[in-house]
Amino acid sequence: MTIPGPRRHPAARIILITWLGMAGFFCLNLPSAYSCASCGSGGDDPLILYPNESDKILVAAARTAGLRNIDMNGSEATAGGPTERHAFTLAYGRSFSMRSFATLTLPMLRNAREGTAKTAVGDPSFATRYTLHMASLTNPWVPQVQILAGFKPGLARSIQETQDPKGLLDVFGTGFSEMRAGLDLWLAQFDQKVGMAQTFSLPLPSKFDGTTYTPGIISRSTLTLGYQWLHDAKTLVGMNREQRGELRAAGAAIPNSDQLNYSVFTTQDWLPDENSMFRLTLSQQAAFGKNKNTARSSTITVVYQRSIIRS
Repeated sequence: MTIPGPRRHPAARIILITWLGMAGFFCLNLPSAYSCASCGSGGDDPLILYPNESDKILVAAARTAGLRNIDMNGSEATAGGPTERHAFTLAYGRSFSMRSFATLTLPMLRNAREGTAKTAVGDPSFATRYTLHMASLTNPWVPQVQILAGFKPGLARSIQETQDPKGLLDVFGTGFSEMRAGLDLWLAQFDQKVGMAQTFSLPLPSKFDGTTYTPGIISRSTLTLGYQWLHDAKTLVGMNREQRGELRAAGAAIPNSDQLNYSVFTTQDWLPDENSMFRLTLSQQAAFGKNKNTARSSTITVVYQRSIIRS
């Protein structure tokens, strides 16, 4: 049974109101000496190193609830699969210079439904960035420009390999390895901050039950606004548009298999000292617009990061 018409989730309204409120601060023009790691791509990369950091670790815990399927017409469909997900993520970053660094991320995932749960390791991911142009107080209106690349091997069990087709509690990955590349812009030399990013991911073909499946290219666009309230407190809000091309089976396109998702997020950072940071993030998938073949959900994430400052 299909439930007609998408519903606006309360978390989405809160995030959108915050986003609009933050936009008002951009009528101000107060210079600040605060430097910042790139935030143009929002939460796509959980760990970003500042130019003065040599090493950094991240520990994160997240809870996703309110999972509802969205069909090809943009309507909520009968729920299927897990009703709640938990993630525990570890990440490590290492810089090679003031301009470049690489990170390795490993998630542990738990799917739950009606008192039953399964836990497994998700797909690890490797990412690297190089700063083409460093932000500078001498020319504050020129944004920091970074190119980024990454790879995520499809090691976790996917929906094509599930042994639990009714509950899908053993699905922890897409089943496809992905290569990613993109561009990240971040203007952060004022109290008011703005960023944007464009990435493209190329999923690699995989064979299941003798049939080769080839996903379409993934395009993800991100817009981020922020405000530095204090030296040790910063708020970010943003939105994402992610579009996935049609899935092909044995070379033939599967009709209406493309996907579209509009999401929003808000993040609060607090730095108790120069080496540590706590972060609280609220995000909503399928928050607005015409979404297709995706899922609506709300996620709360708590993060701790610890860095080693370059001597």
